[in-house]
Amino acid sequence: MRMLHLDTNYCLFLHILSERLEISSITATANAAGLSRRMIYYYTEKLDSMFRQVNLPPVERKVGGGLLIKAQQAEQIKVWLEGRETRKYSLKTSERRQILELLILLETKKWFLRDFIEILDVSRNTIVKDIAALKTIREIHSNKARGYFMDLEERARRTQIYQAVQKMGDSGQDQAFHFLAQIADLNCDKLVLLERELRNTEQILNKQISGNDAKKLAQTMLLFARRSDAGNHPEWLFSERIIIMERLEYKAAEAMLQQLQSVFKQAVPQEEALYYGMLLLCVEKNVDVHFKSSPFEELVQLTETMVTIFEQISGIYFKLRYRIVENIQTHIKVIYYRHVFQINIHPPVLHEVSKQYKKVFGLTEKMLQMLSSNWLFQKYFTKRLTSQEIAGIALFFEEAIVKEQLKKAPDKLIIVSDYADVLNSLLETQLKQLLPEMVLEGIFTTDMAPFLTQKINFCITTDMHYIHMTGQTIYVGAVLSEEDKKRLFNVKKTPDKMMGRRDKLRKLLYNSNSNGVPDEALLDQVELLYSDEERSVVHSELATLADFRQEELFFEQRKVTSFSEVLTQIAKPLLDRKWIKTEYVAQIERDICERKRLLFLFRGVLLLHTDYREGSFQPGVSMLYVKEAFFIDGEAVHLFILLSTEEKMTHVPLLFELDVLLNSPFLMHLESGVGLFEAFQMSVEG
Repeated sequence: MRMLHLDTNYCLFLHILSERLEISSITATANAAGLSRRMIYYYTEKLDSMFRQVNLPPVERKVGGGLLIKAQQAEQIKVWLEGRETRKYSLKTSERRQILELLILLETKKWFLRDFIEILDVSRNTIVKDIAALKTIREIHSNKARGYFMDLEERARRTQIYQAVQKMGDSGQDQAFHFLAQIADLNCDKLVLLERELRNTEQILNKQISGNDAKKLAQTMLLFARRSDAGNHPEWLFSERIIIMERLEYKAAEAMLQQLQSVFKQAVPQEEALYYGMLLLCVEKNVDVHFKSSPFEELVQLTETMVTIFEQISGIYFKLRYRIVENIQTHIKVIYYRHVFQINIHPPVLHEVSKQYKKVFGLTEKMLQMLSSNWLFQKYFTKRLTSQEIAGIALFFEEAIVKEQLKKAPDKLIIVSDYADVLNSLLETQLKQLLPEMVLEGIFTTDMAPFLTQKINFCITTDMHYIHMTGQTIYVGAVLSEEDKKRLFNVKKTPDKMMGRRDKLRKLLYNSNSNGVPDEALLDQVELLYSDEERSVVHSELATLADFRQEELFFEQRKVTSFSEVLTQIAKPLLDRKWIKTEYVAQIERDICERKRLLFLFRGVLLLHTDYREGSFQPGVSMLYVKEAFFIDGEAVHLFILLSTEEKMTHVPLLFELDVLLNSPFLMHLESGVGLFEAFQMSVEG
C-alpha cells in the first residue's frame, strides 16, 4: 500500500500503539502525546480504514475506553512507519481550502468526499465545512456522475486557477503547492525549465516580469499543461485572435512552447499559443521598453492627464514626473489588456493598499472619478476600474510621494524580494524614512541574495522562507503594515539625530507665536523631538473642517477686480497664523495665472493650493465668496477656497470633507442670501 503521507502527530500515535500494543487510557495517551481525545478517536478510525485495506481486523476497543492491537497489526504499522512519506508540516485551513479549490478546478479525476478525507487527512466534518466555505466564493456543484465540479468555460476556469495559485503563493505557501502537485501527479522539477523559458521571453519582448510573478506563472503553467493534455483548450473570438497575433507576445509564446514540449504529453494546438500570448500581455511588468510605442501614444496621453489631475487634487507636484508617467503607463497597458480579455489576475497583496495607504487610495479614486468623462478614458476603459485596479495605480503615487518626501540617506541593509519593482521601490523608500541611519546596499531576488559577499547588518525580506547568511533577517509584508513599521523603527536607533531635529525645530519656531506667551502645544512638540517615542513633528491626523469654524477665516465681497486682490484677502489669516509663507501664495498665483492650473471642485468653486515645499506647514482652510462672478480663463467663480498643505499629507482628509460640503445644501444657502460663515456652520453641524 502506497500512502501519500502520514502527518507527524499521526506517526507519533502509531509509534506509541505499535510499541505498547495496548492503550489503557485514551486520556493519558492524549496528554502524553500533546493531542486531544477527539484526535485520538479520529486517528483510531483512520487506522481501522488502513487495516481494512490490508485485510486486518480493526483496533479492538476495550471496556473502559482502552485500545488493543495484536502483534501482526503492530508489525504492519511498523512497515508503514518505515516506508512513510511523512508530511513535515500541517496544512492551515486556508491552504487546505486552496488545495480543494484547485483540485476541483483541475478535474484530474472525479473527486468525492471520501477522496478529500483520505488525501487531506482530516475528518468528514472538516471537509464539509471547507466545501461550504468555498461555495460562498465559487459556484461548486456535485453529483454521482462527476463528483465535485465547477461548470466553467475554459478561459474563466484558468483565470480562477491563476487567482488561486497567486493567493497560495502570496502567503509564502510553497509547501502547499508541492503538496497539490503530489496529489495531481505533477512533476515540480519542470518548474525550473518553465521559469527559464519565461525569462527567455523577456529577451524577445524587451520587457521584464517580476521574480514573484514569474514563479507563479511557472506554477500555473504546470497546471495548465494538465488541462491541455486532457483536451481542454481556450476558445477565441476572431477579434481576440487578431489582437494577440499582431503583438510580439504571441511570437514569444510560440517560441516558449516549442522549448516546453517535454512538459506537455500531447501536441500543443494554436489555442494554447494564443493563451500564453494573452497571458504575457496581461502579466505585470517591471520594465517595458515599448511603453511609448506608436499603438499606445493615446495611453501615454491618458497617463499624463492622470498625473496632472492627481497633482492638482493633492497639491503635490512631482519633480520626477516623467518617471511616474512611465511607470503608470507600463501598468495601464496591462490593465487595458486585462479589460480586453476579461481576465482578473491581480495579486492579493493589493487588498492591503486601500487599508495601509488610505489617503493616496482616496486621492487616486477621486482622480479617476474626475477622469471618467475624459474621451480617452472612455475609449480604453468602458467598464469602471475595480478597487484592486485603483489600488495598483495608487501604489505608484504612494511610491512617488514617499520618494519626494525623502530627505536623508539610510545606513547598511539589503532588501530581498521577488515582488514587482513598484512594490520593492516603495519598500525601499519607506525603509529610508524609517531607518535613516542605514545604507541600502541594494535590492536582490531570493536567487541572487545568497551569492552576496559583503557583510550587512540587516536583511529585510518579503519571503518568509528566506534567511540571509549575515546579519539579522527581518520578515515584512510586501505592503508594510503598521506593525511592520513599528518593528522596523525599533530595529536600530542612533543617538545622533541632531540634523533632523534642527530642521524640525526651524519649522516649529516658524509656526510659534511671537507674543512672548509660552505655547504649551509648542513645548510638547519640542519635547517630542528629544524623545525616542516619535520621529517627527506630528500634526493632528484628525484635522477636519469643523476645526476651522473661526469667523476670521471667511470673507464676503460683492465683487473683486483682480486675482491678486483675492489672494491678498484670503491668504491673510493663514499667513498671520504662520501656517503658510508668502512664497506659497506667490506660487499659487503663478500656477493660476501663468500655468493655468485650475481645479474646480464644483461649478463656480475654485480650489487654491500648491506643493507644501513652496512654504506651507500646517493644514488649514480659508474662503472668499463674491456675489458677482469673477472670471478666470472664461470660468465664472463665486467661491474661492484656499487650502494650506503639509508634508505628511494631513490636508488630504480636508479635500474629501470639502467635497462633502459642496454636495450639501451649503451652496444653496449662499445663493439664497445666507452669509458664508453662517452657511458653513449650518452645513458642518448638519
